[in-house]
Amino acid sequence: MRDSLKHIVDKLAVKGFRKAGGDSWNDAMKIMHQLITHYCCEPTASVWKDDNGTIYTNFSLFFKGKIHKKIVIGAHYDTYEDTPGADDNASAVAVLLGLSSKLRDIENLPYDTELVFYACEEPPFFGTDAMGSFKHAIACSPGNTNLMICLEMVGFYSNELGSQKYPFSIFNLLYGKKANYLMLVSNFKSRRVLRPLRNVFKESSMIYKIFISPFKSFGMDWSDHRNYWSKNIPAIMITDTSVFRNSNYHQLTDTPNTLDYDKMAVLTQDLFKLVKNIELN
Repeated sequence: MRDSLKHIVDKLAVKGFRKAGGDSWNDAMKIMHQLITHYCCEPTASVWKDDNGTIYTNFSLFFKGKIHKKIVIGAHYDTYEDTPGADDNASAVAVLLGLSSKLRDIENLPYDTELVFYACEEPPFFGTDAMGSFKHAIACSPGNTNLMICLEMVGFYSNELGSQKYPFSIFNLLYGKKANYLMLVSNFKSRRVLRPLRNVFKESSMIYKIFISPFKSFGMDWSDHRNYWSKNIPAIMITDTSVFRNSNYHQLTDTPNTLDYDKMAVLTQDLFKLVKNIELN
């Protein structure tokens, strides 16, 4: 799995390649389609155009479960401007592709499960109805969606003291100063789904910590889960904490050699266990 994850990131994390609407955007969407088909199967494509006629595409994979109120796991595949975007967000795309390859031949999941590769998360789309996740969330509701899990930057780690940096000292006291974990970010309305996640993750070699945000701040809604929160759907972001850890965030230095593919492989396996074993109330 480690080598597959690295191969995917190497293929995607190329300067200027995945800028939504940029010169190579059509090629980037074609590569995404090819990767999804290779690792799993033919995806469902949801296509729209902007006022200039530029095409954007969300790709979805659907796996049938015993309960039809679904779980959505998603990651955006576009990048900020011309940055290579290895951690942001090829790392999450690679993990989602790795998960899809594990689910390909699995039957009788507990819940219908949809994996979604979103276009248009980064500025100038962020926070608007042009986000790919906004387009997808339109068809979701608390009645048909149990849970959304957003994968946002999941590849950068360090065991060096001081590698994790929060803007307030209280967070460093609570969460430590080593960038060796993943954060499960929830709002108050989504906190009920944290226990089922932790129950599955508790035997993992990965460290998972929890932040329940009482408000939209400190980057806690800076990804695709925000569009599910706004529809009162429980949503959790899994992240390496982005700018609070990775100095390569939105920089040309966000390259494949900066990621920890062994830890990404652990996350992939943990998500596989989650989808197979999660029990929701």
